[in-house]
Amino acid sequence: MKKIIISLFVFFVLVSNAHCAQITDGIKLLNSNKLNSACEFFKSYTDNNPNDPDGHYWLGYCYKKAGQNELGAYHLQKSFELSQTIEDIDITEPAGFKNQSDYLDIALMYLENGEFDKAHTYCDMTIKLNPQNAEAYVMRSKIFLAQNDNDNARAAAIRAIQHDSSLLDSDIARRFDIVEVPPFDFEYYNSQGVECFYKGEIENAISYFKKSLDMNFKNVVALNNLARAYIKMQKYDEAKSALKKAKILSPKYFETYLNLANIAKLESQMSDISDFARKKYLREQQKYLKSAMSANPNDKRAYLEMGNYYLEQKDYENALRNFETALVYDDEYYEAYLGMAISYLESGNSKKALLALRNAGALNSRSDEISYYLAKMCILDNRFDEAKDYLKDAISKNQNPEYYLEMGKIDYYKADYESAIDNFNKATSLDVRLKNAAELHNYLGLCYYRKKELKKALDNLLKANELEPDNVIYMYNLSLVYKTVRQDNLYNKIYGKIMKFSPKTAQDYIDLSTIYYDRGQSDVARTLLDEGIRKMPEQKALYTAKLKLLKSLGDTEGEKKLKEFMDKLF
Repeated sequence: MKKIIISLFVFFVLVSNAHCAQITDGIKLLNSNKLNSACEFFKSYTDNNPNDPDGHYWLGYCYKKAGQNELGAYHLQKSFELSQTIEDIDITEPAGFKNQSDYLDIALMYLENGEFDKAHTYCDMTIKLNPQNAEAYVMRSKIFLAQNDNDNARAAAIRAIQHDSSLLDSDIARRFDIVEVPPFDFEYYNSQGVECFYKGEIENAISYFKKSLDMNFKNVVALNNLARAYIKMQKYDEAKSALKKAKILSPKYFETYLNLANIAKLESQMSDISDFARKKYLREQQKYLKSAMSANPNDKRAYLEMGNYYLEQKDYENALRNFETALVYDDEYYEAYLGMAISYLESGNSKKALLALRNAGALNSRSDEISYYLAKMCILDNRFDEAKDYLKDAISKNQNPEYYLEMGKIDYYKADYESAIDNFNKATSLDVRLKNAAELHNYLGLCYYRKKELKKALDNLLKANELEPDNVIYMYNLSLVYKTVRQDNLYNKIYGKIMKFSPKTAQDYIDLSTIYYDRGQSDVARTLLDEGIRKMPEQKALYTAKLKLLKSLGDTEGEKKLKEFMDKLF
């Protein structure tokens, strides 16, 4: 029986392991009560990693702990604008301290000993645990008073009274002549919203952003913050409403258009929409990105997102152009180098891809990504055991469905079908946006086919074909299972569809050529690759596929000539 074949185009290669100091090093300094060292650490970190939202978050947090509220608010807002994910970042509690009063007792001890930085550390750790703790703000006010910093002492006293009106009768209120509960200001509510957003408390964040807008309904920053919170909850209509107001108030505000583009992108990825609606959302995404560029032609993020847009559309030339433009404005832009690398690899230029990936890796990359790319490199070299070790390391740090998908592929190639099924099922459970659903069902179908569990094989291959009806490899795999279970009518129906299949992309030509070769029609396979090369002469993948075909046919002379031609062309 002929083997079931798989179309697989692996496009990641090695990234340099050079990396800046880890965020956790700075958090350890905070947990060790070394506030000044932590502040210096995060200042250095953000200087070297200006696009890392976590770095700005922790620097802002350090500034707030040091009483530099203006700088703290700036970096918290910067972090919020850079962030596209919700992260609950908590300081680990030192062993032995289980409640807020423990922290305040220690803060008082350090205050009485004149160790003000340490006193601030434990006071602020209390506030981290409970932002509504009025006693912590009273303690903070006392510490500032001891430092002769009356302005920050009064600000802390105001916060304490805002959280507990009974403090109007206290010494701290009389000290600053506070006779009524001061109203919260715009910056307080906006800042609280940002912090709730980071902790994953999105409904609370929305509540705070709305309160900030009640105080200043024309503030486009708060409107965009509110929109981001709605986006996290997938309430796109509410987000659009906030952004519409922001656009009217400030037509040149760059962030508004980036957020509108992001909504359009997310809407285009929804699984229950028509192709017409999907194309409509993609047009909107492109339109808003162009508007962002017009609003601020010097901001690298719009060019990065436009590059990613074209990358999704497999328009690698335009993707590269936008990534390169992003690098004009920041020649240390990690994400732009990564986008370039993928674009080059997809278009078949592995040398330039490797260079771009090295640049990306030398700048900044999370450790799980490094391990993932190392695994990809090993897969290209057929070093599967080593690849699995790297993937295990990546998975230990980030439960990414693509990591499990790659692990499952390795198990499949090694004929360990049970392990492959376990990994594919784990990837399926994590792939909430169904990004890889068709490929996962195809592989699950292949595993069950190898195990001769034909009903499960059919169920999964039917699902793969339902999700991607124009994937000729999925069609072919399904047809062979039908043939195995002797459902000749269904086999003939799908096989007829394959014979009528009209290739549009380079991968289509490669897939169809592979099918004909698998059926023993090598002449047709070669003709298809030649046709693809004629129509898309810049696609290196087509030449590589033909090179493999010539090698399998024993055409040494043809293989030699093609290699020489490719060396000149690429």
